[in-house]
Amino acid sequence: MITAVPISHDRIAGHFTKADSFIFINGEGRVVCHHINPARESGCAGKKALLNLLGKQKTERVITRNIGERMLGKLLDRNLAVFQIDHSQLDTQILGASENLPLTALTDSSQGRRSVNYETKKESGGCGCHHGEEHETGEKTEGCHQHGGKRCCQH
Repeated sequence: MITAVPISHDRIAGHFTKADSFIFINGEGRVVCHHINPARESGCAGKKALLNLLGKQKTERVITRNIGERMLGKLLDRNLAVFQIDHSQLDTQILGASENLPLTALTDSSQGRRSVNYETKKESGGCGCHHGEEHETGEKTEGCHQHGGKRCCQH
């Protein structure tokens, strides 16, 4: 089983999408790869790239300290097991194993943190993305951020 863990400053990052990088750990607790976090770049495209990276690495489980409700929902929709840990200590041997971990299973997007920034962007009629860039839906933005009557990030 491959476990993805968001990392910042050699510790488990405080927030999933704001981590500096991700490590991918196998069931024996060995780091099999390390990638810069593509979601650090703002906008839908960075978050889409992160989801694609998790898929490419055949991730089955995610361990995080905090995660937004929208990203949590996307991970759950992809049938990933998502767990919250209450500390930032990084011990790959322990994180690779399932037993004896102080983890809380996150099984519903409402368990994630609500994004105040996203709510503000919705109220102003946009998602905050830049025109002409690709969104998480794979579509290019148009002049008004509207696609079929919805904001680009609502697909």
